[in-house]
Amino acid sequence: MKGMIKIGVTVGNGAALNVECGFVPDVVMLFNVTDGDLITCGLLGPYIVPFSSGGTTEIVAGDKIVGATSGAQAWVREVLEYSGTWAGGDAAGFFVVDMISGTFQSENVDVGSDTNLATVTANVVHNVAIAAAAASATGTSAISRYEGSTGSGKKGFTIGSVIAEEAKALRYIAFRGDE
Repeated sequence: MKGMIKIGVTVGNGAALNVECGFVPDVVMLFNVTDGDLITCGLLGPYIVPFSSGGTTEIVAGDKIVGATSGAQAWVREVLEYSGTWAGGDAAGFFVVDMISGTFQSENVDVGSDTNLATVTANVVHNVAIAAAAASATGTSAISRYEGSTGSGKKGFTIGSVIAEEAKALRYIAFRGDE
């Protein structure tokens, strides 16, 4: 798939607002152009899943990880290690994954019949709100993925209710990289 860009404008309604692009963007930049007081950048894909306690069986790109408790599933695109080693049983870092089915919780993950290979915490999507100074943005103050229902073809992003201020013009740029 070739990279995609969608540029548009919508009007805030004071509630969470879905914006359909025909694709789930990797990055969304949102500007409140009525007040000029807020810029929000959502880094929506791929997901980042922190891990610790990496066991002696190494998890690698292409592996399908499954939450031992939640049953959440994801395909690993890349493994970013920052400390420890797999051989030493104490690897820690981040799994970069494309899609997640379900929601990982603080739990062990399995690959095939190999169990308890690492301990993960929640899925992470990164957002930054820029007003007077840059700050982390979460929940209703953030931008999130919008994947619609299965087979609906409706995909895009959701603007959280706090930043979808009522009667404010919101300009956006949504990007998706090459796959």
